[in-house]
Amino acid sequence: MARRGGLVRLLVTLILLLLATLLAAASAVAEAATATAEVEVELAPATPAQNASEEAEQPQHLLPRPLIIKPPSSAAGAEEVLGEVPADAVAASLEVEVEVDLVPAAPAQDASEEVAADAQQHLPRPLVIDLPSSSAAGPRDGDDVPADVRCASWRLAAEANNLAPWKTVQAECAAHVQDYVTGVAYRSDLELVARESAAYARAAPLRGDGRDAWVFDVDETLLSNLPYYADHGYGLELFDHQKFDRWVERGEARAIHSSLKLYNEVRELGFKTFLLTGRSEGHQGVTMENLKKQGFHDWDKLILRAACDREKTATVYKSEKRKEMEEEGYRILGNSGDQWSDLLGYPMSVRSFKLPNPMYYIP
Repeated sequence: MARRGGLVRLLVTLILLLLATLLAAASAVAEAATATAEVEVELAPATPAQNASEEAEQPQHLLPRPLIIKPPSSAAGAEEVLGEVPADAVAASLEVEVEVDLVPAAPAQDASEEVAADAQQHLPRPLVIDLPSSSAAGPRDGDDVPADVRCASWRLAAEANNLAPWKTVQAECAAHVQDYVTGVAYRSDLELVARESAAYARAAPLRGDGRDAWVFDVDETLLSNLPYYADHGYGLELFDHQKFDRWVERGEARAIHSSLKLYNEVRELGFKTFLLTGRSEGHQGVTMENLKKQGFHDWDKLILRAACDREKTATVYKSEKRKEMEEEGYRILGNSGDQWSDLLGYPMSVRSFKLPNPMYYIP
């Protein structure tokens, strides 16, 4: 009996030791689980690394719209801006702050979708300023620009064909135009056009078959009518066909020297020269004599306006004549004229050269 009792006590002791060991192990597992949960809460994993290009493509989701300012319309308003902030400016600032705080973050999207959405919804608007409408805004319509500068701008616009069709020189610009056409600036401009034309003519690919042509206008291109326009306000008066015809019949138009030099060089290079003028056929004889007297010789054809051409615009009339030249097999490589109607239309030359003329406009 004593022996059996010893065995029972040994078994009980072993069981108790086993239970104690199991309880200790369970407690350790529980503590480890608690520690892992705390680490996950306190140390949230960082966002996965992105490439530099992907980071650059991610737009800002909360771009604020810019401030919209309405400047004061009186002098007192400037003092308010420099001193206390005006109420409307405070309201505008608050509006911006509210918009910044309340713009919701965009939901997760693909990179391309995010860029498109942000471009449509979150791009800042430009600054908008309402200028005062009173005369305090300062001079308008060029009132603060000297008359001579305004007239120089008008002349440039006329030469560039940027003006609507005009009939006379503006009254305030009559003196400016007179100073220009009688001074060194006009001669310098004419000479520059002639130099550029000659440089092109020398480099042009002539075929040597006698079919390479250059077209010249006559009035204010080869011959100058400045004496006539000096008596009629340098373009200030409305053009009078009868008065001008009487001037033409006198045969006193003068050569434009830079154009005469160009004309002679073009002929020496082998170009066929066609003189295409808006003068009527009735003035053929006096025009030929005037040209010869001023040094122009040996042109290949002088074309004047026939009775059937009188109702046509210069652009249409001269386009038709150039078309006839091409139908005859000529290649028009150069064209010189003082009017855009000498140069525009169809067909056009390979290169066209516009001489200055602020005195009149021919459509």
